[in-house]
Amino acid sequence: MNLEHLKALVAVVDEGTFEAAADRLRITPSAVSQRIKALEASVGQVLVRRRLPCTATGAGALLLRMARQVQVLEAETSAALGGGWSARAHLPVAVNADSLATWFVPVLHQAAGWEDSALDLHVEDQGYSSRCSATAK
Repeated sequence: MNLEHLKALVAVVDEGTFEAAADRLRITPSAVSQRIKALEASVGQVLVRRRLPCTATGAGALLLRMARQVQVLEAETSAALGGGWSARAHLPVAVNADSLATWFVPVLHQAAGWEDSALDLHVEDQGYSSRCSATAK
């Protein structure tokens, strides 16, 4: 599988739209669409539900998990080699407002000190965040 295609999948799901993914990747929305279509063609399945926000299908969630693992490996390898470039793993986290106002604050303070990772925080309602965690397992 092409790493650029996997990066496009991560960006589309994390950002929620092809346009926002294109901004993040610094390419055109058409290029993002072509990468997703090529990835879908290579696995023979639809990977992204194209609605607002874009979400991963079951097959897409499997590839998304692998893509995130690849990002971590890239960051670790870069660090081990003395990193000519700074790769940070972006970890999307959905949290509900009650948790954000209470127990999650210390987590954010600790995460602020992480040099190799960044949290992409999404404040969602409790039903959404519990569905996301069930899908990720």
